[in-house]
Amino acid sequence: MKRILILDDVEVPGIVTRFNYVDFINDDDEKVQLFIFTSTNGVSEIDKKSSHLIEYKEVDHPSTDGTLEIWANEIQHKYSLTHIYTKNEELIIRAAYLRNLFGIKNGLQSEDVAFYREKVKMKECARQGGFLVPNFERILAPATILKFIEQYGYPVVIKPTMGCAVSGVEVIKDEEELKVYFKKKLFSSIDLGQRADFVGETMIESFVNGRIYNVNGYAYHGQIQQIWPFEYLHTCLEFALHGKAYGNSSIRSNEPLYTQLKDAAQNLLSILPTPDNLVFHLELYENVNFNGTNGQFILCEIAARGPGGSIGALIDIIEGERFAEIDFRVSNELPVSKKQKEKLDIIVSDLVIPRQKGKLMYIPLECPIQGINYIPIAKCVSSYTKYDVNTTNSACRMVAVGNDREETQKLVYKGLEWFESSCIITNDNDSSTQTLSKEIYRFLHKLFL
Repeated sequence: MKRILILDDVEVPGIVTRFNYVDFINDDDEKVQLFIFTSTNGVSEIDKKSSHLIEYKEVDHPSTDGTLEIWANEIQHKYSLTHIYTKNEELIIRAAYLRNLFGIKNGLQSEDVAFYREKVKMKECARQGGFLVPNFERILAPATILKFIEQYGYPVVIKPTMGCAVSGVEVIKDEEELKVYFKKKLFSSIDLGQRADFVGETMIESFVNGRIYNVNGYAYHGQIQQIWPFEYLHTCLEFALHGKAYGNSSIRSNEPLYTQLKDAAQNLLSILPTPDNLVFHLELYENVNFNGTNGQFILCEIAARGPGGSIGALIDIIEGERFAEIDFRVSNELPVSKKQKEKLDIIVSDLVIPRQKGKLMYIPLECPIQGINYIPIAKCVSSYTKYDVNTTNSACRMVAVGNDREETQKLVYKGLEWFESSCIITNDNDSSTQTLSKEIYRFLHKLFL
């Protein structure tokens, strides 16, 4: 019997279709009971009707609601849980400490979870094990920042040690930007209503130039079983700070880069403490100074969860099955089926196009470009001001599948160009003539293409 507590938070709209947890349970599995703590209206109707779901609780904001632990403790005393599962970054530490409290030995434990969540401890451990990391320092006072820049120079990245997505991340390129940061943003990173000093919850590190890759996979007893690596076309940071389309392009298993990334991931897992079953999302910088002796990649960070954004949906295309199911079953010690099917030898690339400031008056429903799967996300008529982790920041998504990475990337960028010329965004500075011109262009574009 497996009694699985699921800690979930679905209050933020996503770009990937939600799923039913009971769909991940097979008829030939040993008996499985589910207990779900999630957002208001977060439990699907199919899950509610399933005999597998024993109890559930919905609250407005699970990630910041302490009744999670109270309810989980009540469930533990009633049923004796065997597993605790979460796919949410904000709940990974809380899940680990609940495992410790309940005596659950599978999954990340409280003594190990910081290496996959707290970025300073993560990089200290990696560096001690010989893995390349950027220059970094925990910020305990503003002088820490000045000393670091004096030693290593610009540009630098300042971020929370346990941030999610790109919330609170700042890239500082020169002295003028530093002055603005010190004056307007530095102390906003601490809660002045609760304390007046830094307590080491932010860090500074050198900005790393070069390509960025992400490696997604799972490991048993520290040994990688399967990976899905991608090259970032643009990262979440570029999406949030600069309004660039976020995207990924897959790397096939017959490419040398695939093996190099897998070896790097395995090297890192041999350094970090690992649970028996680990699903991970790893980000690596290309080491542009690589000379064959000191490592081909530099650690950005690693998380003990599946990938966010649209990466899981890209894996779904490659595998022909849902990555979310693989994630759930690996994490809860359920066997992952080895389907007898021909592996799809394909390249899949995508771009998630960000919302732009203003009121979205028109968004195309279809894309005329052959070879692009176009997925509109934003709704008309809706206004947008700036990036916010608690709202939908994406306008649409472009996906291309083929046998050549360069060609699939060209396709999604062509789709980006088409979308930017087709959608209509107005603002207070737009004259009626400008708006009319956009409308006419959009009509003609649709008519002739």
